[in-house]
Amino acid sequence: MSTPIHLAAGNPGPLTGAGNNTWLLSGAETALIDAGTGAPSHLEALARRLDGRPLADVFVTHGHPDHAAGVPALRSRWPNLRAHKWLTEADAIDDWIPLTAGQRVVAGDRTLDVIYTPGHAVDHVCFWDADRRELYGGDMLISGTTVIIPAGHGGNLRAYMASLERIDALKPVRIFPGHGPTIENPGHLIGIYLAHRREREAQILACLAEGIVSADAIVARLYPDISEAVRPAARLTVSAHLEKLREEGEP
Repeated sequence: MSTPIHLAAGNPGPLTGAGNNTWLLSGAETALIDAGTGAPSHLEALARRLDGRPLADVFVTHGHPDHAAGVPALRSRWPNLRAHKWLTEADAIDDWIPLTAGQRVVAGDRTLDVIYTPGHAVDHVCFWDADRRELYGGDMLISGTTVIIPAGHGGNLRAYMASLERIDALKPVRIFPGHGPTIENPGHLIGIYLAHRREREAQILACLAEGIVSADAIVARLYPDISEAVRPAARLTVSAHLEKLREEGEP
């Protein structure tokens, strides 16, 4: 069984870091995990790796543009491409083959299980290689930083933490993420992520106790040195914490 081939999507930025990862799985019919944004450099690198073979399938972890917007460009290059995604009401059914929780899909020379992991996005899924105990994790975990939970835009912190625990229960030995380097010790990083969210929640509760109640004011207190480029992301995450506290009946 071949090793997944990392292909950079060619879209660096304040929120994407060095850019997105996509993962090419070789086999009788080649498959790509996540679509990138359609950057010409990505398409050319993919074509070189395929070496004349068609790209049969793309499996999208969620519908955020940096993961899904490249599908039309991929289809223009490989017209028979099948695109798979967890569907939302906003998705056109004719554009996608729908994914369902627990579904088993063939991707290259692997059989992967679809794990529904909402929280970062309402349509977020991961792909689990049970034979190798490896996970294609999308935006669930990123080494060296945290994941934005976009409250009001499909993000939900309670769902996200439950999804982290669902992944942890699988005991993966390796995660191939949507951003950043391959995660070689997933259980350790999941523990750090969960502890970080609980610590941030305690800080926000302390702000509320002091009468600091708006998301903007909490961001100013907790992220005093944050750059303007990522301030909106911090506000979304604080808002997600506030939403979780309201759902749990906290003040």
